[in-house]
Amino acid sequence: MSESQQNPAPPAGPEDRGFVGRSREMDLLRAALAEAKDGRGQVALLSGEPGIGKTRTAQELARYAETQGFRLLWGWCYDGEGAPPYWPWAGLFRTYVQQTEPDLLRGQIGPGIADIAGLVPEVGDKLGDVPEPTQVDPEQSRFRLFEAVSSFLKRAAADEPLLLVLDDIHWADEPSLLLLRFIARQIDDSRLMIVLTSREAEAAGNPTVTETLAQLSRLPAFRRHILGGLEIDDVRLFFRSEAGQDADADLAQSLLAHTEGNPFFLGEVIRLLASQGRHGQGELGLPQGVREVIGQRLRRLSDRCIQALTTASVVGRDFDFRMLGTVLEDFSEIDLLELLDEALEARLVEDTPGRSDRYQFTHALVQQTLSESLSASRKVRLHARIGEVLETLYGNRPENHAAELAHHFSQAAPVLGIEKLVHYALMAAHRRPGHCGQRGILSGHRTVEGHDHPGRRERLSTGDRRVPIQPPEDSGRPGHRRARRAVRGRGHGLGDAQARRNG
Repeated sequence: MSESQQNPAPPAGPEDRGFVGRSREMDLLRAALAEAKDGRGQVALLSGEPGIGKTRTAQELARYAETQGFRLLWGWCYDGEGAPPYWPWAGLFRTYVQQTEPDLLRGQIGPGIADIAGLVPEVGDKLGDVPEPTQVDPEQSRFRLFEAVSSFLKRAAADEPLLLVLDDIHWADEPSLLLLRFIARQIDDSRLMIVLTSREAEAAGNPTVTETLAQLSRLPAFRRHILGGLEIDDVRLFFRSEAGQDADADLAQSLLAHTEGNPFFLGEVIRLLASQGRHGQGELGLPQGVREVIGQRLRRLSDRCIQALTTASVVGRDFDFRMLGTVLEDFSEIDLLELLDEALEARLVEDTPGRSDRYQFTHALVQQTLSESLSASRKVRLHARIGEVLETLYGNRPENHAAELAHHFSQAAPVLGIEKLVHYALMAAHRRPGHCGQRGILSGHRTVEGHDHPGRRERLSTGDRRVPIQPPEDSGRPGHRRARRAVRGRGHGLGDAQARRNG
């Protein structure tokens, strides 16, 4: 269920409750609202990924608009089958009809009463006798309805300025979009502002929505606002609002990196931390609500596309086309290109800027959702396959990619052993001695500690001394602790490289 279906109208409560950031967008929207109040109609689009705060921003504008004397009309589009034509419009007009005095309503509807009553039967209930519409061909009937609705809105806005919100228009039916186009062209001299919200990926996949937005963008009064993630200062404010306490610098930075400032994802992660009694210690998890939102987008893809993306998710946040094609031996190059085009259209991956034949997941949590859908056994074997393919691709000079290789071989240790992990971990350590970081090298040692190597003792060369890596049954003994300290001291550069890959 979308945000708008859960909250079809602005929530009650203090004006600033739970709303952080968006100061630039709100300034522009308030300015547009002032233009509309002065009789210069406006149309604004709020677009972005799921959870980015489109509906929430529209709600905040609606609360402000009501303080400026605007009357709010809120309609939302249904994402399932069976909704009648003009569903979002019928909903907002129904509310207006129910809340308006009969005499005022009759004057505002005017001569188009028969056509509007066909759209909103409550008009007949409120006003009594309504004439039957004249029978004409369907095209004439539609034009007459559009003209009646447009005139009704303009007359109503003359009495009281109107803010009209159509939420989730990427799900709108074609007749509703055609009516939107018609009205938007008629409101230049009216006290009416229309606010639309839309998900970029879904809108791009709907030709009627794409054409509607293209036509609206030609209007002088149209403005598009693409909402991105919150900045670090806003993440801190968001945490304080949700958790009732301040986040320290490390936690705020971790939350920003993990969620990329998506407010819905932020809220879910913070609630997960609270439910676990943690305040940011350890790795940030993937809340069920986030899985569901991302899963909803993934379900629109073909099975083979999901298979390709799931494999790519084990590689990291970004991945190379040639490498992925080698790992996916059963996919031809043309097949894989078409599948990645499908993912590009769904805005789940994007081209890596400045890098040909490289892609990246649009959000780190998309990668994490896909990766965590794999069984542990399958993931280990994919890491092994990816590591071996990368070894071949990097040829005789793997030094620049030692951190990446060490990461995959650390995850593959249960099936390949630790020899390659040790080799590439030390290679990375010697390339960046003394650099501070943990993630990749520590993930490698977690694998060594958790993997069974009966009776085995390996020795690491770390500069001028050699220390043993103990098998798991010796993991608490002094030799093993010395090995971990030695590699941590010399191999921290690996952690930063892998952290950059995984976002």
